[in-house]
Parts: sequence; structure tokens; C-alpha cells
Amino acid sequence: MRKTSGLSLLLLIFLSLCLVTFSLLSISESSADRKLSEKAAQHTTDYYHALSEANEILAKIDDALSGYVKDATSSDTPAKTYLEACASITDLLPDVSWKRTDPDTGMISFQTTITDRQRLQCELAVRWPSAEGDTLYEVTRQQAVNTSDWTPDTSQKLYRPK
Repeated sequence: MRKTSGLSLLLLIFLSLCLVTFSLLSISESSADRKLSEKAAQHTTDYYHALSEANEILAKIDDALSGYVKDATSSDTPAKTYLEACASITDLLPDVSWKRTDPDTGMISFQTTITDRQRLQCELAVRWPSAEGDTLYEVTRQQAVNTSDWTPDTSQKLYRPK
């Protein structure tokens, strides 16, 4: 009979364990990547849904401001009449707020919900159009803001010898 040391069998077992371990790690990583990509896709969908709502509100604001410009052109002081009429936009759109920033400009702001923790905040600077073809407003802010407080984990697990 021939004696074998079993070295080839040990090498085969070690390689098999390595292959099984690496395959389990790759399955775990692919599962985590799938979950992360699903979360990112859901957040992107929520963001663009909120952006679509903001664009609908913006279209209503644009229609209202166009009407205010038409009404103000017949007055003696069209810029002043226009900005005074803009203050009534809150009656037309209750989710919109108006603030007069100075005698020549005003600020319209509104928010749409992205998630329960985030909102899309929009602000428009409104001025009297001084020339034909000027815009009625300028978007000064369109930003996703957090509505909940973030509390970081400040605990420290330090080794303390006894």
C-alpha cells in the first residue's frame, strides 16, 4: 500500500471553502447594491414628482402674474399697481406666500413635499417687466430642504481595561 499525506485533499478543501466564501460575499454585496439602487430610484421618483407639482404651481403663478401685468398697464403707475396686485396671489393660491422685499420687487415662495422628511422649496423674485419680452419673475431658489432634525450618533465605544 501506498501512503499519502493528504496534502492535495487539504488544498482542495481550502480552495472549496474560499470559493464558497467569495460567492456568499458577492451575493451579499449584490443584494445590498440592489436595495441601495431601489432606494435611490424611489427618491429620484419622489423628487421629480415634487418638481412636477412645483411646475404646476409655477404655471398658475405665471398665469396670475400675466393677468396682473395686463391690468396694471392701464394705470398711471403700472409698476406699483402690478406689485400691489401681486400681493393678492395668496388669495388665488393659498399654498403660496408673498413678501415685499423692497419698493421695486417682491418675493413669492412655496413648497412641495418630496418625502415626509424633505420638501422642495422654491422662491421667485417678482419685478415689473421694464421692456417687452422681459420675464415676470426670476427663480432665485429651488432647493430640497430637510424638515426633520438630524441627530448624529455620538456614542463612542472605547476599550477600558479593568
